[in-house]
Amino acid sequence: MTDLQRDPIINAIHNGIKRGIEVTLESNCLSSCVILIFAGIDSMAYLDMPASQSEVTREDFIRWAEKYIKFPCEEQLSGVDLYGARCAMLHQYGVESRMSSEGKCRIVGYMDKSVPEVRCNSSISKSHVFVSVPALKNAFFIGIDNFLINAFSDKTKAKTVEARLKNFVQAFSMKK
Repeated sequence: MTDLQRDPIINAIHNGIKRGIEVTLESNCLSSCVILIFAGIDSMAYLDMPASQSEVTREDFIRWAEKYIKFPCEEQLSGVDLYGARCAMLHQYGVESRMSSEGKCRIVGYMDKSVPEVRCNSSISKSHVFVSVPALKNAFFIGIDNFLINAFSDKTKAKTVEARLKNFVQAFSMKK
């Protein structure tokens, strides 16, 4: 019998990346949840980058987010918006980044549950947008699942993803 806890998709992605995000959201730690989502997008972009590449780039993050992060509402966040938001949160625990101050992306603010999930009122500001953190989590989780389906449907891509998954942090119990 196969020990599914040793499978890197179960161990690192479902029990690691996804579970950590769930715990922070369940504990109402929205900022921590957002940081983990952005780190998770970086990780997925790492898995998706070209086989010849060894380090994930801004362009990889933006490309992955653009393809896989979709909200069930009219307003969407672009990959560039998400990258600027990532930089703001990870580098200064804020909402303004160099990209947003240069007008290259919108300033992303965060809110709890909301319908619509992404809100922008261009009559007030075209440079600001708000996203529901639970909706961002859902969009990311669906994006992970769709990415894995796409990646493992392509034998060449699957080999690259499998090799890179071996580099992901894995948790193992020391109980016998």
